[in-house]
Amino acid sequence: MKVMIHDLDEGTAFAPGKSDKDLVIIHANNQYAPCRGCFQCWLKNAGFCIMKDSLQHIGALIGQSDPLIIISRCCYGGYSSPVKAILDRAIGDSLPFFTWRGGQTHHISRYPRRKLLRVYFYGECTEFEQETAKEMVERNRLNLDYEKAEVVFFKNTEQLKEAGV
Repeated sequence: MKVMIHDLDEGTAFAPGKSDKDLVIIHANNQYAPCRGCFQCWLKNAGFCIMKDSLQHIGALIGQSDPLIIISRCCYGGYSSPVKAILDRAIGDSLPFFTWRGGQTHHISRYPRRKLLRVYFYGECTEFEQETAKEMVERNRLNLDYEKAEVVFFKNTEQLKEAGV
């Protein structure tokens, strides 16, 4: 299963993945609650959030997705706040125990290792912001336990559409 998280406007001519039946599309539109930090998805509900909204199963969706595709406006070298809010809710993808991965301490994944985390950033950003974003995605790759991460930058959503993302 593939999962795509995106923050593109509904009115954008670019419509990600509409023809792919194996693709779950999650629109980062702030129509969900932010993570409360209660850790029930770790301690009590085995990867599932206690809040009953569209992101209740996001940890499991991300845990089973290969590839995980993220399309986000580049905001100061990071994801847009709606995309970040979705990733915050996915903490149930991991266990509350630690392991040593990539020379760093990380949480143990609840799910088997996946192959690819692919991130497409769009919007104007400086070289420094691009380097910061690449470093952040690499750390996300380690945290989410993906083998490889790919990061591509586009100046606007029209370029995304032209690239066939």
